[in-house]
Amino acid sequence: MLRSGRAVVRVVAFVAAGVAALSAPAFARAYGWPVKPFDRQHAIRGAFDDPRLGGSFHFGVDIPVHDHTAVYAVAAGTVFRYSDAIAVRQRGGREFSYWHVRATVPEHAYVRAGDRIGYVRFGFGHVHFAEFNGKTYVNPLRPGALAPFSDTTVPVVGPLDVLEQTGMFQATVEAYDPPPIAPPPPWQSAVWTPALIRWRLVQNGAPVVPWTVAVDSGTYHPRSRFADVLAPGTHQNFPGKPGRFVFWLTHGLDLPDGHYAIEVQASDTRRNTGSATYAFDVFTDQSLKTTKLASR
Repeated sequence: MLRSGRAVVRVVAFVAAGVAALSAPAFARAYGWPVKPFDRQHAIRGAFDDPRLGGSFHFGVDIPVHDHTAVYAVAAGTVFRYSDAIAVRQRGGREFSYWHVRATVPEHAYVRAGDRIGYVRFGFGHVHFAEFNGKTYVNPLRPGALAPFSDTTVPVVGPLDVLEQTGMFQATVEAYDPPPIAPPPPWQSAVWTPALIRWRLVQNGAPVVPWTVAVDSGTYHPRSRFADVLAPGTHQNFPGKPGRFVFWLTHGLDLPDGHYAIEVQASDTRRNTGSATYAFDVFTDQSLKTTKLASR
């Protein structure tokens, strides 16, 4: 807990940890795509840690393809078959899983990178691809993982909102990352969760709360964290309709009178960064006067 005068905020993590998550690959060797062509970047219609119905997070990436498209192992390992998925497991517990796929290889078979392991099931139109590092799911789009992958789009930040609840101030921000390749219809409007969202509070130009990580999507968020990460009004992508992702910045600040500004930055896995600022005044009666500055 960090205190500055009467200001109180719970600080989950500092930005140094988030930057490390974006820049340091969990494994040294990159791997290709699970559908042909292996050496060409494909569209993605659902990103890592995107919100899902039922209050859960997406634990992989959805690659749109035609039904019955062949799916291939991105790395060598032992096959484990499930009703709707194939997993290829390596020593140490690292595992790649391919969902909505009908297996064409037997249980416990050993496969190599580039071996065909199945076909996309009828009616799904995508393969859900996930990577488990032995402890948790990790973002396949981080540097040093799924390749080739290039992203020059800039996350969009805003609007920001500051609300007063029984003398405490809460803040949320809408943010999303435009995909570098638009998915085919009907998912052409899909957006992604930013890899990192951080914020700080300044008063008269001086930091009251330092840069603080609100969202770090380097690893999978469990269902139990949904209400802590995502605010009311959030919904996932739907066919023909982009998702709306509203993130909590802080659940409770106790602020003395004064002029403040919340500055927010959202970054993707390639450190493209968008930002926005929300200025507000706090009066003795705990009322608010606000000014929003556009995302950039």
